Amino acid sequence: MYKSILCAIEASHEGRLVLSKAVELSKKFESKLFVLNVLPYGFLPRDYQKELKESALPKFEDIASDFGISKKNRALKVGKPYEIICKESVKRKVDLIVLGTHSKKGLSSIIGSTANGIVNHAHCDVTLVRI
Repeated sequence: MYKSILCAIEASHEGRLVLSKAVELSKKFESKLFVLNVLPYGFLPRDYQKELKESALPKFEDIASDFGISKKNRALKVGKPYEIICKESVKRKVDLIVLGTHSKKGLSSIIGSTANGIVNHAHCDVTLVRI
């Protein structure tokens, strides 16, 4: 059903949970899996963006490596998360985007802004993993 999946994660414990679900799906559908981490700091000076990226990269690389994701199938970028994720999904011709969303109650039950942006702008299916 899905030939190619993009999994967007944060370099955190929650990111591991989301990637775990994406790996399950990729195995189930025998899909290619690409993992993306987007740092939401596009408004900062380029050298500071580079510094943030370099400090975040080892943790992201560890998570991706733990799940056997090859270096060619992962990327860390800086910018507006939902825009970068949607652009990458088109560029890589994915059929499914997988990302995490936090469970909230009451008036805050609307999904987060990144997830909402992706759901409203993605060209493909989107799966939200509750974290």
